[in-house]
Amino acid sequence: MKTPMKHNNPSTLSTALEKAAKHICTARSGLCPHVVEQYPCPSDCTLDTTAWECWAQYFLDQATPARSQKNTG
Repeated sequence: MKTPMKHNNPSTLSTALEKAAKHICTARSGLCPHVVEQYPCPSDCTLDTTAWECWAQYFLDQATPARSQKNTG
């Protein structure tokens, strides 16, 4: 069942995504999705990279449909 979204404000949705990502990161003992889900890192990791940011990108990627590849033939 899909729950209708009551908030269409991008700022509200961004804040909700950040909070959800931080919650999942905490629940996974601070591990990034690369370790937990074998998700490829979206960028090079540095000392400034935080795992919750990777979780947020992971969720955004999950919400975006895969691009279809055209057969060039």
